[in-house]
Amino acid sequence: MGSSTGDRAWAPCCAVTLLALVLAPTTVAQGADMRSELDPVTRQFRVSYTVPAGAPEAVTIRCSWSPAGQGQWRPAKVIPFMSDTALRLLPEEPEGFWRQWVTEGKLTELRAAGLERSVVFNPYPEAQPDGRVDCDFRVQIETPAGEVLATHETRLQADNTDVVYLEDWSRVLQPQSLAEKPAREDRKWEYRTGLPEGELLSLGSELYGLSPSDLPLPGLTYPLDLRGPYAIFVCTRARHGIGLRLTGDERTDGLGSRHPTQEMLWRWCRMDRQHLVIENLQSYAGYSNGQLDYVKLVPLSDETLQALEGQFAGPRDKLVAGYFEPYSWAFSERVTETLQHREPLVAFAEAGVQILDAQMGRFGARVNYESRIADQLWGTTFGDPIGHVERPTTDNVGMMQQFTNTCDAELRYARELGMMPHANFGATNCYPNSPLEGRISREHPEWRRGSTLRYEVPEVRAYILSLYREVLEIGAPGISIDFCRYPEGVDQAETLNGFLRELRQLADEVGRNRGQKVPILIRFPAKGVRLWERFDYATWVREGLADYLCPSNIQGRHHHFDIAPYVEAVRGSQCKLLPVVDGLHWGPEMPGPFLWRVQQLYKAGVDGIYVYQADARILGRMEDRRVMRLLGSSSAVARWWEREDALRPQYSKGIYITPYGEEPGYHGWQRLRVWTDGIEMGPMEFYLDDKLVHRCEGPPYLLGTEEYESDSIIPTGPHTLRIRAQDGDGWLEQTFQINGA
Repeated sequence: MGSSTGDRAWAPCCAVTLLALVLAPTTVAQGADMRSELDPVTRQFRVSYTVPAGAPEAVTIRCSWSPAGQGQWRPAKVIPFMSDTALRLLPEEPEGFWRQWVTEGKLTELRAAGLERSVVFNPYPEAQPDGRVDCDFRVQIETPAGEVLATHETRLQADNTDVVYLEDWSRVLQPQSLAEKPAREDRKWEYRTGLPEGELLSLGSELYGLSPSDLPLPGLTYPLDLRGPYAIFVCTRARHGIGLRLTGDERTDGLGSRHPTQEMLWRWCRMDRQHLVIENLQSYAGYSNGQLDYVKLVPLSDETLQALEGQFAGPRDKLVAGYFEPYSWAFSERVTETLQHREPLVAFAEAGVQILDAQMGRFGARVNYESRIADQLWGTTFGDPIGHVERPTTDNVGMMQQFTNTCDAELRYARELGMMPHANFGATNCYPNSPLEGRISREHPEWRRGSTLRYEVPEVRAYILSLYREVLEIGAPGISIDFCRYPEGVDQAETLNGFLRELRQLADEVGRNRGQKVPILIRFPAKGVRLWERFDYATWVREGLADYLCPSNIQGRHHHFDIAPYVEAVRGSQCKLLPVVDGLHWGPEMPGPFLWRVQQLYKAGVDGIYVYQADARILGRMEDRRVMRLLGSSSAVARWWEREDALRPQYSKGIYITPYGEEPGYHGWQRLRVWTDGIEMGPMEFYLDDKLVHRCEGPPYLLGTEEYESDSIIPTGPHTLRIRAQDGDGWLEQTFQINGA
């Protein structure tokens, strides 16, 4: 159990800053050393310039703008042209550079001599009065000491009067829900105006709401009268969040900017007869405050809309299985009505998930469905660390069990939405001496090995089979067993083989009565993972005990295990191979590292992908949901890489590292992973406190290996990490301050 979908007080949604991946921007100005393009979706400019051939390793770029012909220069709101992955891994304040970019128009380019570099300029609102842009734009290239090497200027023009900006929040349909300086207990929103420039709000205004922890703020409706397709962007204060939906939607999405003034792409859709609904979000501790700067709606031409949708086109030749843990979802939701169970599944269907693997519980623990065999989880429970909170607790999960039937609801709504649901059990963790411990564990501690039930005990196997029979009676069309992250319940391979034969017999019995086969999905430790040798997958395939084989990593290790033995094991059989690509924070980041692994697996001939935990991606950031939507088509994934490879030389050069997942730093079970922009993927060296500790010849890039031997590669405490990536005949080098837990 865990709270991996976690704290919904804000759910960052990094967007493509310039959608050049799928669209051809309109060239609006061009010269010998400078050119600019207007993106038809973001309505931001990509301004390109040439760095002098004799420039040093690092140059300072200063960008400014002036009303056309007036010479009234002021800093431009720019960021370097970078990949979505780099944007995702960009450090937040105070370590990040974003505030300097957007307030001073100042950035650094590395090893750029003789190259064309680009910045992305957002003219709104300063350089876009009355919806029109007509300004001069200047790029000044300097040495680190301030010597001017070159100055380029161009004129930027655009008519953005068709773009709709929502930021006068007094226009909502519920003025009675607004107040001046309301107290938390008033349950009112405040439309704040006249805020100082240092707040970095577009017009010095915002919508802000203080919420009691046990009660939500009233929803607000912003009336609209739009026709046709629009792209919708959202801007909030950095690391603040808001809940948004359209009046025709079935669920609310949590959205928030990671950096000041950052516009996040929420979605694109037809806006006919839609209004915007604004809500505050929930976290495991209750309802949270809400904040919103503005919402931007950009009309899309048919050609632009086709280009956006075209990135997902292609035969759906790969199966996508997604793990959904109602426990984690309910951690940050107040679930008291059965229909609420449909809301997250709508997002799973939108993401293209075909097999919904919904967890009902872990053997030996209290379960999360309407069982009459195991005891249900009624009350307070705990989850994985969230930020600085080492052991977050909530009553939300127990509330879900008090008021709804989880298993029936998940199965029913998944089928309605066109997915094949499987009732999943984790095997096993009893969570002894905690609110999660189940009756079988309390009454029979002799049946446990540590915190897990022992499969060699006949009574344990009978108990597990009774739970599977129960969910099959409730209506599960498929069943699933998950031996990650707790494989200790299995003492030897033959014990498990015997149990799976019993499980297959049960599934076949039910299948004969239904006239339809009941498939069995098994997630298990891949080679090298703890106790992997106890899982005899070749026998499962040979005897038809498994219909879906899902070899998997556990935590931050073994993400790139060798897939070849599993491909060979299923060859010529009816068993489908769906290797796991981890969707949690210790897994490969989206989109680049994640899709790199997916592409590697597709080239190896697998039948599809199993994403654990898919809910962490699908119910969190909107751009992750779009990445998930690519997975069902190998050609869509291949096209993504073709576009990324074409754009890679144009990106600003940079090295980016994954942050640690929880305080106080990088744990042994995690890995520090790396992404590069602007250079070819080649050799990389890692120096920890000036000592060479690791070298990679190519991706996947990480400090150390994915084996247990690298658990201690980052000692406890603060360290200096210097990373060198080969760049042509030289090296791109950056230094980071990191902490070992």
